[in-house]
Amino acid sequence: MRDTINTGAAAPARNLPPFAALIGGAAFMARAEGNPAAVPSPGAAPGQSSARHLAQMRLAASRAGIPDTMADLMAECGVTAARAEATAQGLAEVNRMAAPFMQSGRLDGARLADITRRALMAGASAGDDAAAILEAISRAAGAEAVELMARAEAPGRTAAPVHASAATGAGPSRAEAMADALLARMQAGHVPTHGREFASMRLDDMANLSSLSGRASMRFGGSQGVDDFNAALAIASNKVLLGAYQAAESQIKRVSRQISAADFRPINTVRISGGVELGKVLENGEFTTGTIQDAGEAFAVETYGKIFALTRQARVNDDLGAFEQSSRMFGQGAAMTEARLFARLLEANNGAGPVLRDGKTLFHADHGNVAATGTALSVASLTVARTAMRRQKGLSGEVIAVQPMFLVVPPELETVAQTLVAQITPNSPGDVNPFADRLTVLVDAHLSSTTRWYVTAAPGMPDGLQHAYLDGASGPQVFTREGFEVDASEFKVRLDFGCGFVDHRAWFMNPGA
Repeated sequence: MRDTINTGAAAPARNLPPFAALIGGAAFMARAEGNPAAVPSPGAAPGQSSARHLAQMRLAASRAGIPDTMADLMAECGVTAARAEATAQGLAEVNRMAAPFMQSGRLDGARLADITRRALMAGASAGDDAAAILEAISRAAGAEAVELMARAEAPGRTAAPVHASAATGAGPSRAEAMADALLARMQAGHVPTHGREFASMRLDDMANLSSLSGRASMRFGGSQGVDDFNAALAIASNKVLLGAYQAAESQIKRVSRQISAADFRPINTVRISGGVELGKVLENGEFTTGTIQDAGEAFAVETYGKIFALTRQARVNDDLGAFEQSSRMFGQGAAMTEARLFARLLEANNGAGPVLRDGKTLFHADHGNVAATGTALSVASLTVARTAMRRQKGLSGEVIAVQPMFLVVPPELETVAQTLVAQITPNSPGDVNPFADRLTVLVDAHLSSTTRWYVTAAPGMPDGLQHAYLDGASGPQVFTREGFEVDASEFKVRLDFGCGFVDHRAWFMNPGA
């Protein structure tokens, strides 16, 4: 994923969605078109956000693991300090979704900036609820990405196939065109566009066509020296794999904040106290020195992977079935690997969670984040959990006011959980559901306990659970080579992933009954 976004290309006014008027009318629209001067921040020079406002946006961006360029767009679009954390978390999801398209060159910085602006508009219209902001930004970004890439899609070619070595930045390479045709056979509903000339071609004919021009020296996911056909197989399998991976992603992952790991060494996360109360200074009195407390936890990224292949016999027989199924299964397998690691971490030490640096388990009476006695999921027990989270204190004893956002349960408690957060029409004031639409229910089948349940804050608010990929390469990566010992094209799926808790304050656990 690139770290920079080209914000110089203003979004054309005709492309702005109609809901822009709902969140600031012409003033906000002017900002979204790259004209922040239309609505200067209080105390700022014309055309600039205030230094304080920009600093607030960059702090939220840093916590969410997104680049400063996105923080600048947040400031440009008028995101308030109260909504900065939730908005930054939403943009982190945008970054994650955009990563494979940026890596393949199908999405550039200018287009990502356009998508980000429109996602910020959608987030601004979602009210003040953090979960609603996250959902609105993610949905808007996905819709905008599809629309932008559809507009940029090269028209179907009718001329002879273009060799990869002759491809320029003006259009897709021959490998990409072949992959487009292969996807029409591997994914129901996919209609080939720039790969139409290969749509009716047999697998063996594609391979022979590639070999006629020699082995192209192209790179896909770190693999050198594969021909167009093998590269096309890698591109197509990667898309099928990522689709299956995203569809099967862990529910617990939704409450974890993604960060990037530069290498395989332990990631040391440092936390500091939220603030120091100011003391009264008398006339001619001295200012006293305050202290800021800090603490930290660590976890590391590890490597997981498998190899699958398209055999020469399957290629000659024009059979993509096993290859497509393998791609899908390995995508689901990568998602299940992450889900298993999340659940194993959460349920370590008989459900008490991992041991933190203070020598105590994640869920501990001294941390104030575990029920004294296991009780069934109910309005009363949820009230106890919410109160405990609201009463959490920072490293210096300051009030941090944790906002509960998610209710994590095993499948056995799904119906009860959904009932507790459902919006109902009360017959009397006593029948009002205090948790209606206040919590989002997440059900994870990898949780082994049938009674234990959790209440958590939004990712990074404050930090609790984190996960990381090596160098920010989200999800599984596909590498390819031509087999020698085995007469087949081999594909290696690799996942560099790690997760860990960096603080206890964002989670509450009840063992259940």
